[in-house]
Amino acid sequence: MKKNSILRDLAAKIGRLILSRAAASSLNKREKTENVKFIAGLDEWIMSKGWLDDLSMGEVAEILGVRQEQLSIFFHTQFGKSFLQWRRELRIEEAKRLLLEDKTMPTALVGETVGINDKSNFRRQFKAITGYTPAEWRRLEH
Repeated sequence: MKKNSILRDLAAKIGRLILSRAAASSLNKREKTENVKFIAGLDEWIMSKGWLDDLSMGEVAEILGVRQEQLSIFFHTQFGKSFLQWRRELRIEEAKRLLLEDKTMPTALVGETVGINDKSNFRRQFKAITGYTPAEWRRLEH
């Protein structure tokens, strides 16, 4: 339940950011309609856990019906980070949840579950974001 709430909050924040930006800008009606479609698509993509799939930013942009450049600009202006950085952080948050939810699940399997299939890459990414390896973080968090 908490995970779905986090995803809904994230999707709502994205929606509010886009709508406030559209309202404050001089977008024409067609551009505002495209922004609303983008919000809906991004919301659906987040809620369906599309971020777990190993897709390129170009593939995600295609799914959302926008150009890759638009998606890149959106993440840089709204979150101050790249799409890949944002997705990596979201995956690590999901990994942290899984590590605590099932303490018997091997950390390599947690990595695979969140879309990071290489054990050493998962460990490296997790440590870069949290400061701990997955096993260390699990021990420290109970």
